[in-house]
Amino acid sequence: MMTGTYYRNLLTVMSVAIFYTNVPIYTNMIATNAKESAPILWVIGLCALSLPLLIGQMLRSNIWKSPLVLWCFGYAWITVMWFFLSSQSDMPWQEVRWRFLTIIELFVFLALFANPDAIGLVRQTLAAAVLFGVALNVYELFVPLSFSSLPGRSTGLYLNPNQSGEALVMGMLFAVTILPSWVRGPFILITGIGVFTTFSRGAILQWVIVVVGFMLMGRVGLKNVLLSISMSLLLVALVLLPRWDELLTTLGNSGVINKNVEERLDWFTDPSGVSDYSSWERKYLAKQAWDKTADHPFLGNGTGSSREMAAGAHNQYLMFMQDHGLLGAAILPLLVLAVTWRARGEARGVAIVFGCIIIVRGFFSHDILNQAESLMLFALMAIMSSSRETEMEQTLSIATAEVTAPRVLART
Repeated sequence: MMTGTYYRNLLTVMSVAIFYTNVPIYTNMIATNAKESAPILWVIGLCALSLPLLIGQMLRSNIWKSPLVLWCFGYAWITVMWFFLSSQSDMPWQEVRWRFLTIIELFVFLALFANPDAIGLVRQTLAAAVLFGVALNVYELFVPLSFSSLPGRSTGLYLNPNQSGEALVMGMLFAVTILPSWVRGPFILITGIGVFTTFSRGAILQWVIVVVGFMLMGRVGLKNVLLSISMSLLLVALVLLPRWDELLTTLGNSGVINKNVEERLDWFTDPSGVSDYSSWERKYLAKQAWDKTADHPFLGNGTGSSREMAAGAHNQYLMFMQDHGLLGAAILPLLVLAVTWRARGEARGVAIVFGCIIIVRGFFSHDILNQAESLMLFALMAIMSSSRETEMEQTLSIATAEVTAPRVLART
């Protein structure tokens, strides 16, 4: 029994360390300069290692009653049925394979984390993984192109600055409340530094939402955050300001400060008055996606039709609407509802902020359901929501038994 617990804990830590940090995609890109085949091989490996645990967990637990499982079956159904409306070319076929891989990953993470002890272990491992991601991003700030192909924007192992920033925010969301209260402020600030090095406006907005949300709910103290910021500013004043000109020269020579980064920094100072290339491109792609959706607004163009465009719409809602019409707009909100529906107690606060983040993120990204780190956290949120309800049911059962037992004894 003890050996099985150690083995489960080892697999839990391994799954977070590998899939949250995006190791499969990164290693495959380095080896073959392609990223299509890597996830399925790593998922098969995880399934093989955890098969005995997964079978036992599926038989003993109530995970099959999770709303997330119902959403997965609905997602599979709409994928298959709407495939017949598509061109049925290679790209729609690839989209079908990606979606079923998404469902498999959700099932694996759901079964692997469906243990009360696993929840805390996952969140603790996430805290370490977030700090690791921040360290890589800060390193790349001073050594550009260490991981990224975009000078000046850090990506770490995620190979994409937007994905890197969003992953750090999501990891922080689940990890911060498991830390001691006096550590939460510094942890949030350190994560914010890692997010800022990506210069991803969507990720920075999501970081602000998490911080404000937790402060409003009393999970993070305003005094703690302000003290951490004050200490950081003092450190900057003592260490960096005397060498500020030298630092700017070094960053400029290394390519960190370039036109793309300068445009983004200008946008932060005047969002309505500055229009950089990235903003223009997103507006163009969004309009293109909307026009294609308008051609078939009710049924859409079929599964995978949105992938036949040269570039994605950077908007999950528009991508699904292109494929499935009006029904597609509800896919992501229904997923959020499925994983947060039963949240109670502490999990409820995390669920509220999680739902806000995902809904906002859908306007900036079109690959939320193709990223292993996001799928892992969807499964974790579902387990946290259901486990809280289970604990309450167990408490009520014990209390009922204690009240009923004396009556039974009295009758006998």
